[in-house]
Amino acid sequence: MREQRRQRMREDIVAATLVLLERDGLDGVSIERIAAQAEMARATIYAHFPDGRDEMLRAAYDAAGRMLVNRARAASQGGATWEERILTYAQTMIDFSRSPTLGSFYSVSGPSLIGFREGGGEGSRGYREDIRAELTAAREAGELSPGADPEALAVLLSSSLRDAGIDAARHPDSAVRYVDAVRYILRGLRAAPPSGQEQS
Repeated sequence: MREQRRQRMREDIVAATLVLLERDGLDGVSIERIAAQAEMARATIYAHFPDGRDEMLRAAYDAAGRMLVNRARAASQGGATWEERILTYAQTMIDFSRSPTLGSFYSVSGPSLIGFREGGGEGSRGYREDIRAELTAAREAGELSPGADPEALAVLLSSSLRDAGIDAARHPDSAVRYVDAVRYILRGLRAAPPSGQEQS
């Protein structure tokens, strides 16, 4: 019970941090404002995050990554094909990153605060795993070029989408071109149609 309560309070603090990030951006986040948003004393905040603001921002970065993956998973449910579902992941990354507050934190300022992580954060890992699963299923169904390597392609696609998200945060109006580029890549990965049939 005690550990559950501690975890719940940490989640409340992270949620308050995300509210401030989404509303005011990184510059609007301080210990005082987090405490006020979470309706907790500063001492309580430090009891759960001894390293203060930086530790809370790291936790908020991971929470933002989970939020991104959950949005992509929900949006992709409507996709009829593996290509449509992966394309939805691309669109979700672009839409998320275009936010001048939370998206900018996740794509631009957050990674510089967090530093290098082998395997990436929760968002990058989630994207990579989900895209790999889609490509693996497509290959097993004979819909992906036989020589295509789902694992390697998932690493390349998820990393490229991460870079596209960074550009979307910096240049929101021109970011849509990345979704079109992913569409072309996915078309090139399709298995050749049986003789006499044409690809749409």
